[in-house]
Amino acid sequence: MLLSHSVGNPVMRVISQSVVPRDITDEFTTAASKLRTGQLVKDEYFTLFEAVGALEIMDSKMDSGYLGPGQSDVQALEDDYDPTRELAPEQVIGIMDELLCHEMAWHMGHPLSQTLFTSLYLDELLWPVPKTIEEAHFCRPGSSMNKEEPGMAHLVLRAYCLALIKCCDFVHTRITAEYFYEEEDFVTQLYNRSLLSQFDHAYFRNLLDRAISWIDEQGDSVDAKLREAMKCRLVFRREFLLSLEQDLDIIQSRSTCHFSSCLSQLGPMTNSVSLGRPVPEAFSWKIQRKLASTVPPRPMVKISFEDALAHLKRLCQDAMDLLEVLDYRGPHNLKVAVWALLSRKPQPSVYIRSLLQSMIMKNVTVLGDVPLKQFLYDELAEIVLPSSILLQASKDETEMPSDPRFQIANHMDAFVKRFSQPFVDTFRSACLNRCRIRRTICHTIVDWDNLQMEAEDLDEQLRTLNNEPPLMLQNGDATYSYPLSSWAYHQKLNQFRLIIQLGFELSIYSPEELPGMYWYLSHICSTHLGHIDRIRTFIVATAKRNLAALAGEQRDAVERHAALQNTLRLLERLTTQIVAVDAFAISLHALYVLLARHNVLPTASGAQAYSSERLRYELRMKPFLQITLPELVPFDEFHREAMLEGDSDEIVLDRAAKAISEARKAWEATLAKGAFMRDSQGPGNPTAAIEEDWNQDVKNVMRACIGASLAIESVKKALATQGSSQDGRTPNPGHLQLQVSIPEMGSKARWHDWWIVPQVVLVSQT
Repeated sequence: MLLSHSVGNPVMRVISQSVVPRDITDEFTTAASKLRTGQLVKDEYFTLFEAVGALEIMDSKMDSGYLGPGQSDVQALEDDYDPTRELAPEQVIGIMDELLCHEMAWHMGHPLSQTLFTSLYLDELLWPVPKTIEEAHFCRPGSSMNKEEPGMAHLVLRAYCLALIKCCDFVHTRITAEYFYEEEDFVTQLYNRSLLSQFDHAYFRNLLDRAISWIDEQGDSVDAKLREAMKCRLVFRREFLLSLEQDLDIIQSRSTCHFSSCLSQLGPMTNSVSLGRPVPEAFSWKIQRKLASTVPPRPMVKISFEDALAHLKRLCQDAMDLLEVLDYRGPHNLKVAVWALLSRKPQPSVYIRSLLQSMIMKNVTVLGDVPLKQFLYDELAEIVLPSSILLQASKDETEMPSDPRFQIANHMDAFVKRFSQPFVDTFRSACLNRCRIRRTICHTIVDWDNLQMEAEDLDEQLRTLNNEPPLMLQNGDATYSYPLSSWAYHQKLNQFRLIIQLGFELSIYSPEELPGMYWYLSHICSTHLGHIDRIRTFIVATAKRNLAALAGEQRDAVERHAALQNTLRLLERLTTQIVAVDAFAISLHALYVLLARHNVLPTASGAQAYSSERLRYELRMKPFLQITLPELVPFDEFHREAMLEGDSDEIVLDRAAKAISEARKAWEATLAKGAFMRDSQGPGNPTAAIEEDWNQDVKNVMRACIGASLAIESVKKALATQGSSQDGRTPNPGHLQLQVSIPEMGSKARWHDWWIVPQVVLVSQT
């Protein structure tokens, strides 16, 4: 029978004499230890109903209203802490610091019920819901306390708490307006509480200013160090409030003064943290019982003050560097800036990523200034259509529907309508967490495959309207440029590489899969390089025809030549980067083949028990199964190429050594070119902080190249030692004197997230 646990009513416990409890922990552990990895045991009669019925009612972990033996009603359900009592300055500082820790824990992704809503002070301010700011006090309804009486708690701490709540309101509003993953990135649930969103931020600023003035007036009645400690926290809260209040207005103001002021207060806060006296009784997990929640009570989340300040410092710095993204210099530079900023370790907080999402696309404009159509046209002009009639045609120039320019403009408008949002989403998806970026691209790459076919149809229609002449190949065949579908294919190949490389970053692949996945990365790079060569060929051929036709129009000829040179520089930059990726992938592929061939490559625990190479290949290629171009490599061909069947150890080793040498040169050339495309006629790019991130990322890749060179050299020595010890006979793959380890994500030995360089150590023979 169900037992009532109503407060205040003692109940009779019914115990069946036929049930004798027995501890089966040891027996269960012994039985479970005999299971193989991947093996499951299921009782077909143990259904969901039985599983739910097995939960113990009145267990304190599951029942928030449970009263333990000897606990009175008030003692169990209510806290006897009085928020209206006066506090010493040390206690106010301690509570402020604890609230800041809970606030940053909320920013990190923990729910309010386990962080800020454990504060009894905030609970008194938010419940019952105040209708005016004057009603938001620490005293309960009906209290006779004088609300206007100044003091540490009722003036200083109250102002701080109310401003903190408003800061949370700004953060909550921005995040919920954008694309994020609930409880994975951020927990937005408010538990039937209001974050004072109905009140203007000016009220809270005035309260903070009053509190700061009151502290200044205290004079010698309060120790000078304590006054400064409280004052710097109030100043920080005011500046943080004003920073968050800017929201998207920062696009127009371009002001970072408030975030800079926040950073300037972190030093004094750190130096004065020892002055605070913790008040642990001012925080209680029991408040969760009064919140509108469907989950059992959870423990309070506590982070250190040092971790909280570190997270806060990164948030403010990221917000300041975010302004560098607003300096629009073309889609390519924007993509580099967005990825460099969002690839920081740790990744910027979800608030920063949500703010960037909004900046990228706001009111059908990019960065609040560039129309969506112009943004897409800038991308096409950079890659495939420098100074093309397709981008210059406008329906405003002619009123004749039969005019080719009118029809071209119609087709291009249809292209913009269909392609602009998917293209902008390639930027916005970078604002997700790293796991979701890859998962999202695995879905959108199928859409881009369909978009490429639609673009090809548009190309055929536009080709007849602008009278594009064919390009004659050496074998006598004629071909056309197909600029729109070529651009779509370029975007799709970028996503191919990103899916594979994020797989390395997220440790998706087991060690035995690394040779094959680096080969596939190289295969995609080779395909992409061939495609860029094709684009370059048509651009040069078209430019020659256009410049010849404009021989008498000097101004137009100069403009078209400048646009052509800009596109060729970008294509050369892309080529250099992809060559660097391709060469490094070839080198690591060959290195891992040698390690696997000689059975020194670590394998995943239990991998062979429930998988095979063919099944793993099908799993890894699942995102590409529906893609028509490039075609999926059949497994037999993949296995033959990935394992370098038929090549001797000497050939594979030479392949690895030559490739890593080429990779180092290509990455050096990439670093020399810099992060951004520079406008030869304009000023230098001022994105100093983001460019430094990009430079550091490339330098980390170069460090990984050096590590790969050392690993290849170690394998070479081991093969030479083995060959000489066996009098020239074929080496036994089981006796290579090497110790190999795969560095885990986040370790110092992992120089770059996308390049898993094995740690190879020679083992001396005894």
